[in-house]
Amino acid sequence: MARDRKAQSLTRRTGDGSKALLAMPEVPAIIDPNDPEGLVSTGTQVNDLEVLVPLWPFPAGPGDIDRLDLFWSGVTSDTPVATANFPGPVDPATFPFSLKADKNILQPDGQYQLWYTVTTDANDTAPSERRTVTIDTRPPSYNQQLMPLLLPDDLVGGVINEAYLASHGDQVELRLPSPVYLDAKEGDVVDLYWSQDNPPTTSVVASVTVTQAQIEADDIRISLPGDAVRAPDRDGNFYATYKVRDRAGNETDSFSRETPAAVALKPLPGGDLPEPDFPEADIYGYINCNNEPWNGITVRVTFVRNLFEYQDQITLYWQGYHTLNGHDPIAGTEGVFARTVSVKNVTDGYLDILVEPFIPHIEPILEGSALASYRLTKVGGHSGASYEGLVKINRTLPSGEICGPVMQAVQSGSRREGGCKACRLFTRFIARVLQTLGRGGKGQ
Repeated sequence: MARDRKAQSLTRRTGDGSKALLAMPEVPAIIDPNDPEGLVSTGTQVNDLEVLVPLWPFPAGPGDIDRLDLFWSGVTSDTPVATANFPGPVDPATFPFSLKADKNILQPDGQYQLWYTVTTDANDTAPSERRTVTIDTRPPSYNQQLMPLLLPDDLVGGVINEAYLASHGDQVELRLPSPVYLDAKEGDVVDLYWSQDNPPTTSVVASVTVTQAQIEADDIRISLPGDAVRAPDRDGNFYATYKVRDRAGNETDSFSRETPAAVALKPLPGGDLPEPDFPEADIYGYINCNNEPWNGITVRVTFVRNLFEYQDQITLYWQGYHTLNGHDPIAGTEGVFARTVSVKNVTDGYLDILVEPFIPHIEPILEGSALASYRLTKVGGHSGASYEGLVKINRTLPSGEICGPVMQAVQSGSRREGGCKACRLFTRFIARVLQTLGRGGKGQ
């Protein structure tokens, strides 16, 4: 009779006559005890999982034994993953009692159920409430590199200056590209990096926690603080990159692709710099087939006002257009080319920058133009921008053909002695074939 009363007390009868389950097991490895998903901190799954079991009602008395069994849904339901016996009288000081679930059962990733049972000598068993445990070791976006952040549409030329910061709440709002990264989940954290190096050598400058509403709207944003822009105390080219970390602590394997932007908070005295030149262009400002633009187009920055010094940075910006007057930009032709002023450049009084490769910067421009401008960033941190220089590009021959590296290779090959002889022989052969076909296809 005593054992029957104890069996009932193990499951505790409620007021409506039903049986209440034993208390839920505790899992210290869970990030948040109140997390209904029971997400396990990444890295924990490589060790045995510690489970704490609280003391159940009316434990075994003298001469009795209670058996504690721990179960895991990833294993056959009637096979415990850990067991312990408690001869009576049970010492309450040993609780909560620690059981270890072998690390091998924590594979693969997935959502599992964890629970325990207490069985008396009379073979009466009471189960506990079940605890959901989620194992997740895959980083956001899996093994794919994150796409670059998008600059605001009104950040002209990607240049951040004091006027822009003052009119935008002292920040630059960046947006993650659409569609959002793979396996995006509520609670993910986006960490923003801002550095002149790529990958960045600085620490996180801003973070944002992703919401479900942002995921559904396909619109995740993070703000670059004005203080982070000013912190290096210098102008120049900077890169915005980011990483994503999920609630389990998994982080993307690498930084995202970079988003370049120019900082211009310390303007040079004397106003804007003159536009760059195109030394290969003719007197009408044209680059044509004779210039062999498939080998690149030279843009010259002429040094003026004694502003250009050794180790200054020059960044050239290039954009191709469908028209001859710099309108209707050709997507994909844009390019950014950074150079450091050398002693020879200072002596020569200019720096030449070769815009290459042909694809994608030049090849789409058939009969159009390109605009080039540059920014000078002094060693001391001040900077200034130039006006835009225009060059016209025409790769259309009088015959209507488009000149390019393939045509040039064919023409060069035809000038070779052996190649020319082979071409003549092949031409004669084709002529004979055509003559034969003209006679009805029979040789006569």
